Amino acid sequence: MGKWKFILLIALSSLHISHLNAVSPEQTNLGILIFENKENINFINVALSNLAPPQEEAATVTPAPGQPAPEPAKKNLENDYFKLLKAANQTDFSGNMWYLQSNYTYAFRQLRGAQGELKNIFEVVIQKYIEDARSLLESAAPSIIRSNDNSSKALLRLGFRDLRSAEDLYTTGLNSSPHQFRYKLTLYKEGILTLRRAKRFAILAMIYSKTPDEDKPEYQYRSNEDLKEARNEEKQRNYEKVRDTLINFIENKRMERTVAPPGNPDAKPLDLLEQHDDNYGFITSKRLDLLQEANLQIKETEGAKRESVPPVPKFDEQGKATYPEEAPKK
Repeated sequence: MGKWKFILLIALSSLHISHLNAVSPEQTNLGILIFENKENINFINVALSNLAPPQEEAATVTPAPGQPAPEPAKKNLENDYFKLLKAANQTDFSGNMWYLQSNYTYAFRQLRGAQGELKNIFEVVIQKYIEDARSLLESAAPSIIRSNDNSSKALLRLGFRDLRSAEDLYTTGLNSSPHQFRYKLTLYKEGILTLRRAKRFAILAMIYSKTPDEDKPEYQYRSNEDLKEARNEEKQRNYEKVRDTLINFIENKRMERTVAPPGNPDAKPLDLLEQHDDNYGFITSKRLDLLQEANLQIKETEGAKRESVPPVPKFDEQGKATYPEEAPKK
């Protein structure tokens, strides 16, 4: 009998220890959701920051002796892109606060809500990217199609291929279940990356079509010594190489810096240098980091207010309800 008691005691002890070491599935799933929201916010921040209107440069005026320094230029944050990112960032922050307090029910509501807001932001961004990519490709097409430059035509063909692939990804995500936020975000993110590649092909096709034949590699004679020296030379990054070429062609009047959308002449022209920065995931010049600005405006108690119990009203002699945070109406 003592033997069976000992075995039962060991079994109960092992169950107790395994229970202590177990991880809550809800906690694990929320940890994954927090990581995905963070990655999606950081990814879409670059796109929203570049789509936002540029900041006005402050006039560099040297104050006279004894005069106060001029006030810095006011940040232009009154745009829909910043408001969308700010709302999603606030909801995600509130979910993280509840998660740290081990209140997984409230945390899931906030994090799931932030995921839905991010889904809406991704839809807006990918629609704008499709318009910009099509505008760049169609503006480069007329001169390239009528030329005998097969390399530029190949780059243009690759750009239209990626544009079509991104449109299919967008359509698939749009027609999927409205509550499959993670699936939609995955498709939209892949579509945005594909559209950035399509815009890179469009810019490369423009550059190659404007390059004289004597400057193209296939028309240049190279000896074995030249090839050996080229291997030893430090390679320049593609981003810097394309940017330097764009600046050179723009300064020499071979290319225009802005491209007007062919299908919509009233639309804002596209800046090739800004598009190039965005294609490589950089925030371009004269733009604010919207996520950094949104973090400065986070309200720590916003999530608690959403989930808190409504305040108890007080009634006056006439039966009108007055809440503690509200001033009595006259």
